[in-house]
Amino acid sequence: MSEDTLCVGDSVCLYATESYGFVMSTQSSSVHNEVAVGCRQDRVKPDIKDQHSHCLQWQPENEGQISLVNINKQLAADSENDDNNLEQKRQQGKKVVYGQIIQLQHTFTQKYIHVSTTKTSSTESNNMAVELLESNAKHCQFKIMPRYKVKAEGDVVQVDDQIVLESMKSPGSFLHVSKAFLGPMSVYSKSFELNLSVQQTGFTVYRKYKPHIEDDNKVRVGDIIRFYHKEMEAYLVAEGLFDDELLEDVHLRMRPMDQNNPKTLFPSTSAVTYWQIELQTGPIDGGVLKWEQQCRIIHMCSRKYLTVDKALQKVTLTSDHMDPNTVFRIHPVIREYDEVPLDSYCRIEHVVSKRWLHALTVDYVRKFAQKEEDSSMGSLKWSTATLKQISTIEEKQYDDAFTIQGVSSDLVEIFDYMAGMVPFIQKLIRDKKDGVQLNAKMTHDAVVALSELKDFMIVDSLPNKNRQKLMRNLRIVELLVYLLQIPFRGTPDQHHLTRIFVEAYDVLYTYLKGDSRKNELYIAKYIDFFLSQFEYKEGMIGLNSAHMVMELIKDNRKIVDRITTEHIDKFVELLRRDKNYRYLDLLKVLCVCDGVSIADNQKYITEVWLMKGNRNCVFYTDLGQKIGKEKGVVYVSTTTGRTWMELSKFAQKSSSDDELYLFLEHQLELFGYLCNGQNDFSVKVITQELNYLTWDEAFTCLSDERLPDELRAQYCDLIITMFVNVGDNHSVIDRVKLTYNYDEIDDIERQSLEDSMGGLLDTMRTGTRKVNQFQAQAGVAES
Repeated sequence: MSEDTLCVGDSVCLYATESYGFVMSTQSSSVHNEVAVGCRQDRVKPDIKDQHSHCLQWQPENEGQISLVNINKQLAADSENDDNNLEQKRQQGKKVVYGQIIQLQHTFTQKYIHVSTTKTSSTESNNMAVELLESNAKHCQFKIMPRYKVKAEGDVVQVDDQIVLESMKSPGSFLHVSKAFLGPMSVYSKSFELNLSVQQTGFTVYRKYKPHIEDDNKVRVGDIIRFYHKEMEAYLVAEGLFDDELLEDVHLRMRPMDQNNPKTLFPSTSAVTYWQIELQTGPIDGGVLKWEQQCRIIHMCSRKYLTVDKALQKVTLTSDHMDPNTVFRIHPVIREYDEVPLDSYCRIEHVVSKRWLHALTVDYVRKFAQKEEDSSMGSLKWSTATLKQISTIEEKQYDDAFTIQGVSSDLVEIFDYMAGMVPFIQKLIRDKKDGVQLNAKMTHDAVVALSELKDFMIVDSLPNKNRQKLMRNLRIVELLVYLLQIPFRGTPDQHHLTRIFVEAYDVLYTYLKGDSRKNELYIAKYIDFFLSQFEYKEGMIGLNSAHMVMELIKDNRKIVDRITTEHIDKFVELLRRDKNYRYLDLLKVLCVCDGVSIADNQKYITEVWLMKGNRNCVFYTDLGQKIGKEKGVVYVSTTTGRTWMELSKFAQKSSSDDELYLFLEHQLELFGYLCNGQNDFSVKVITQELNYLTWDEAFTCLSDERLPDELRAQYCDLIITMFVNVGDNHSVIDRVKLTYNYDEIDDIERQSLEDSMGGLLDTMRTGTRKVNQFQAQAGVAES
């Protein structure tokens, strides 16, 4: 009887008896926070690819409510969450009775089911909306009541009971399933909506998992795990995205431990290694996994089931959740308990064929393998990991043992969040392919969701590699590129698409921030498409794409070396059409890579930008006496010399984010990058032949206290680069000569060298005598 009693902290699934479907949500953004209810799903074996999306945790009422009407609302919210966690730990395991107030936390999003007092249901205007929100205020408190009179208040709630949930914020209103589908505007177009109504809807409660302290180090059904082949030192992986075709079939990715590379000593954080266990009886059943229990293994990125093709004896993935070939058994190498502990060794048996997973030493060849001799961007390899094939064998091999590794909760949370961003992008692409026109509401939701995705990759003002990596693993990069390839010029919703495209480029720019070479090389294959976007003026699409490409190229020599003179010509031509500082940044990253000057690019950019054409893409600066103005004052012209303004007034008039002022700043930076590394050609062109920046002009600007400190600092750097570190004027420390050809040393140097060597030998002889004397004295003392 006690096993059937539901307790605080239990993970449950709610099955709506009217729609014959489970309560669920697969999206994580704040604007796509509706709760859906499935339609005509099997109670035992529904088609659920991610068990987290249908799972809810029962939590106790937070009695110590803190009002959010506070000077510091964030502090109040954090305090409330802390109180809620303490209350949950205190009441963990207590029986839940009818009439008790609880909160429902969604496992996939870590948000609470809330009732809205201001927003109406999208399907039934007489009812109020139900949403998933992070806070746990009174809006998310519900009283559990029995559906039928066979149970009464005070009775314990048991598994398979039918319950109704009454809102404490709106007494007399209950969680209710809509009569109509959410419709084509929603990701859940074939599902019903969960809303708040005076009418009751009964929910059958199924328990997924009952927490126990001793289960922390055991494999629980629904947990995300990795399979690490100990002998091969490789992870079982696949590549692809749910609701899409499989990119790379199941294989082994080698990750040998290397003492010189500390990160290899820790488990992989790549999501392509993530798998989830589902019992053969269905995704609703849970608990702790037991040895030799029949189960299915789901790849988390593609949400497809591991299976064995009987005809080819090939290990692959399938979407069919009813396929008997998806059933496996996990056998222990060393058995101590019935339950499967984490970090234990196992062998995996395919139930139908009675064959065992077996690692091969044969290399796995990617379906879209690049040709190494190709010099195009598409040939760049973003991963150098060795891949091996996996197959099946009739007799189990002793060395075919996999370690079952658990995935930490913080990695699971960020994976679920990023996976929850995928559905709305997929739907947006499908809608545009089907000819759907966007409206203001759809555009606003998409822009806000993309903005949240962008912000999620930044933690404490720094890019987070583990979060950026999920853009690759979940193929969000590809989805955004597909989205950006949708034709938008001349369409009725051009304005809406433009807003979405600008935000999409910001997401890709954030993905490239930091020093991850893999992220840059992964997206480099699309660089030709991004370059074609530079010419778009609508909504700064072209400028944002240029800004993103600049971040892609910066300090990555493999990509820089593949930028041709044709690319540079295009960048300069764009600069002539539109004098924007972002194009200057694009040229700047081609001049210096990781502190190393690229002389060929410096020379070519100097020629095409400063020497050829009408030179209308440069701001002129000059001393007053040379242009008929006040002597000793530097002037600037943004109109190729037709009109002039004092540089100090120009700097004071323009704000730090003014486009003209930024162009001048970035132009000076580019001058410095062109001359970096003592490039005599660029120095001569800029300072002598074309007089873009002379010594007198630079020193006058450095001395002018009316100029902003940042601008004066730039002129100081330019003086060092263009007038000090030139010719033979270089730092002795930078070029230290430690070896000489003795025959080339003249007599004076030879005599000096011999004298110094003689002095060194005398010093060594003196030191040796003192050591001998000390040892002799020590020997006498001992005797």
